[in-house]
Amino acid sequence: MDIKKLRQELGLSQSELASLLGTHTMTVSKWERGKLKPSEHHRRLLGAFSRAADRGARFDGEEAHRDPVRFLSQLLDQAYRVPQVDLGTLSASNRFPGRIVQVFRGDVMTKVVVEIAPDIRIGSVITTDSVDRLGFQVGSPAIAIIKATEVILASG
Repeated sequence: MDIKKLRQELGLSQSELASLLGTHTMTVSKWERGKLKPSEHHRRLLGAFSRAADRGARFDGEEAHRDPVRFLSQLLDQAYRVPQVDLGTLSASNRFPGRIVQVFRGDVMTKVVVEIAPDIRIGSVITTDSVDRLGFQVGSPAIAIIKATEVILASG
């Protein structure tokens, strides 16, 4: 895991990441330079942070500095939350909850990619109007519903 890249993706300084992990800034620096390896506890937290980043988490370091506990809570929520959506009655039984990780917006059609498990993604091309109506953006919860050859998305 590239800790420096992860830290930068999340918009954090070394001291902000150290504060969130309950360690010293120099420790984070040594991790980034490969001089020291994170403990099992820190690897698990960094893994959760990486999962949140993969799901589109981007935070202002200022927010982490103001209220680190709230920031950590939001980050872990982004990493592990599964959307709870009542879809009513559908004949489609293949429903995969996840988070939107990519949106390739076009004038008429947009490709939306939903991560349903770590490194497992499902893509669907839907109208751009539907993307707007459902409020889809990177990080939004969504459910990929597979019916025959179609992938249908529901807002989360």
